[in-house]
Amino acid sequence: MKNLGIVGLVVVITAGLIGLTFWNEAKRSKRLSAEAAAVGFAATPTEWWDSGEEEHVTGHTLTFSFVDAANQPHTHTMEQITWYDPSSSYKVCYNPQDATDWKLYRSTHVCGS
Repeated sequence: MKNLGIVGLVVVITAGLIGLTFWNEAKRSKRLSAEAAAVGFAATPTEWWDSGEEEHVTGHTLTFSFVDAANQPHTHTMEQITWYDPSSSYKVCYNPQDATDWKLYRSTHVCGS
C-alpha cells in the first residue's frame, strides 16, 4: 500500500511538471506575436559528445538573422540542434516589446498563437 502512495505521488508530480511545461510554452508562444523571416539561414552539420547520455550525437549549428519592426537587425547562432529538418523552412517569432525574446519556428507556425 505504501508503494502505491509513492507511485501516485510520482505520477502527480510528473503530470504537474508536464502541465507546467505546456502552460509555459503556450504563454511564451502568445507573447511572441511578431513575425520575421529568418534570412541568411545556414545549417551546418556538426557532431558532439553528449556526456550525460554517453553517446555521439549528430545535428546542426543554425545561423540566421532577422530584422524586427523597428528595422533593427538581430543575428543568432543556435548550436547542437537535433530537431532541424532541411526540408522545412523557418521563421522567427519575437516579442514586439523586446526583440531579444524570440524563438525559431517552422514557417507554418502562427506567431502569437
